[in-house]
Amino acid sequence: MDAQREPAFAELDAKEDEDNGMKSLQEVNEKYGKSFLIVSSLLIWSLILLSFKFYGYDETWRLWRVPVVQPQFVDFRLIPGSAESFRRGFEPTQKNPDDPQKRLFNYPAFWRLFFYTGITQEDTVWVVTIMLSLFFVGVFLFPQDITVLESITLLLVVFSPAAMLLYERGNVDLIVFFLCALIVLMAEFSAFMAAAFLVCAIIVKIFPFFGFTVLLKESKLKFVWLSLGCLVMLLIYIYSTTYSVKSAWNRTMRGDEMSYGANVLFLRYNQYFSNLLGVSETDPILKFGPMILAGILILSAGVIGLRTREHLISSSTRNLAAFRMGASIYVGTFLLGNNWDYRLAFLIFVVPQLMKWARQINLWRYKVVIITIIILIFLSCWHFLAWFSPALVIVREYVFVLDEIFNWALVFGLSYLLFASTPDWVKELFWFLSPKRSPVQTS
Repeated sequence: MDAQREPAFAELDAKEDEDNGMKSLQEVNEKYGKSFLIVSSLLIWSLILLSFKFYGYDETWRLWRVPVVQPQFVDFRLIPGSAESFRRGFEPTQKNPDDPQKRLFNYPAFWRLFFYTGITQEDTVWVVTIMLSLFFVGVFLFPQDITVLESITLLLVVFSPAAMLLYERGNVDLIVFFLCALIVLMAEFSAFMAAAFLVCAIIVKIFPFFGFTVLLKESKLKFVWLSLGCLVMLLIYIYSTTYSVKSAWNRTMRGDEMSYGANVLFLRYNQYFSNLLGVSETDPILKFGPMILAGILILSAGVIGLRTREHLISSSTRNLAAFRMGASIYVGTFLLGNNWDYRLAFLIFVVPQLMKWARQINLWRYKVVIITIIILIFLSCWHFLAWFSPALVIVREYVFVLDEIFNWALVFGLSYLLFASTPDWVKELFWFLSPKRSPVQTS
């Protein structure tokens, strides 16, 4: 009898050991996700710095197919270069001889404060190093309760070619990202502090205004008043710095490659669309038509999202706020027309919540959309590998068109989830204004 029971007990013990092992693995996965993100990022940067020294600066960036521009951190150099020109008596918005590429100054008025600091191009490396450090502080701070798997997914965006382009150029979006991360953190504790930081971010660069959606967790009345307050501050800032804003808008280079936005496809194939529509290449329909088309697409996705009766909830208010920040910035900047691909780095904000939803949600409708969006983010952020591949040069235009399809699909998907995840009072308002149907409350 005992001999017969021994295998059964051994099998139970093995099963219990297996369950304990799985439980321990899951605990490690959930407990050390943030630590894994920090340690892995520091390790990767250590390897990159070693590669700069032993393999070569330009060659290291080209591992990600990032096109290198000299001198180092050329985007940031516009600020100290303009400051040097200003101190020599030039108006940098009209003539800027001390910028390495003779670019006209096109930053918002806030950045003119640096003209009075004595900054020179000799300060570029240490200033950009601080901005890079703050960027990664933001990356480390904002995610909440992330697992090791979610950290790996996040790292694939943080060290994607699109993000590496941001680091290589030393663009001031590095500091804007940090401010957006602070807004996400503040939103968890104080809506008023979040709104105050949002106004600060707007002064630095206007596009963070789209991130006002982080305030959606507040009551309807509080959200309306805080959003209106931010909008009023934005309008006052634009009015008081009209010349600076116009200069920034008109003098910013708009690319037809390494870019995303409503106008990119139409800018690159301007002549084709001109012939197709039977209008001149300078016709307003080719300039504003794509933005209108993108607006209709975003509005359609929003209506579908609001009409979805199953609620898209989150267990983390911070991750949800970060998702709203990243999705809103992508959708809003896409609508503006043209953005260099380094701004795709703001999609870092959406990754933790998307990964949580992909793992926790069972509704197939949401799951398919969420997984598709995650794939589209990777394809969009990593498309440099195909775009700049010597082996694919003969099909380069097809790669461009495919990337544009990904970007348009991504703006639709993010818009859908952004509206689908709005709080009850937003959906109730929508249903009140809609035909006689009401949303189904689900837990």
